[in-house]
Amino acid sequence: MATIEELNKLYAQAKYREVIDAVENKNLDSKILEDEKKLLIKGWGHHQLGEYDKSTPIMEELRQRHEPSSQIGESAREGLAQGLLQWKGDLNDADKVMQEIPPSPRRDNARMNYFLQGARKGLKVPAGEVLSTITKNLSSVPYATINGHIINNGTLALHEARNQEGAKPYLALLPSLIFMAIGIYEATGAAKNHIAEAEFRASQICEAAGWKKNARICAETSVKLWRELVASQDGVRYQRNLEEAEAQLKKLTQ
Repeated sequence: MATIEELNKLYAQAKYREVIDAVENKNLDSKILEDEKKLLIKGWGHHQLGEYDKSTPIMEELRQRHEPSSQIGESAREGLAQGLLQWKGDLNDADKVMQEIPPSPRRDNARMNYFLQGARKGLKVPAGEVLSTITKNLSSVPYATINGHIINNGTLALHEARNQEGAKPYLALLPSLIFMAIGIYEATGAAKNHIAEAEFRASQICEAAGWKKNARICAETSVKLWRELVASQDGVRYQRNLEEAEAQLKKLTQ
């Protein structure tokens, strides 16, 4: 069976299907910490592929066995909360899980995604809290990829809530913030799909801000990256993302 180091390397390369295959049908022992870490990374592999019906049961299983203060317990709770938000849009259950996570970047990331999904449902977003969390992570040097996720998701939450009075004072900041998230992704060697998605979001944010040239450049970059991903393993997973980016680019070049 692959080692944790080998699985982490595959995961960092966005080879999520290989991560899953390397652990699938292996006899993992819940009493062995190394095996629990392998199950966790398998769960995150399913999550990254959008297979939330497979990732959330794994995260719930690990949640039951590990305290929220432990590395596995904290990560599993974040994965469960994120999965519930992405799969079912279940804000209530996701919030309950998030409350178990100690103050940490993982909790911040789950909360930013929570506010993002809430904004899309028309719920009020606490813009001041979102910006405060973004600012905290901008000063969290040296950066890790999760800081990019927090800034990325928080910025998009404010963009989605742009018609809310509380968010309006911060809208002029959004293009710069999303570019900061992209810079952190690039500096920390984040997987290509994270950068491609952030570039797509940057295009939408720049378009809303009236930065037409920047919006077009970001859309072009996103299309290029998504095309590379579609041509790689699990390409079908990214086809919809490519189509959305192509539609955005077409709109901006008409």
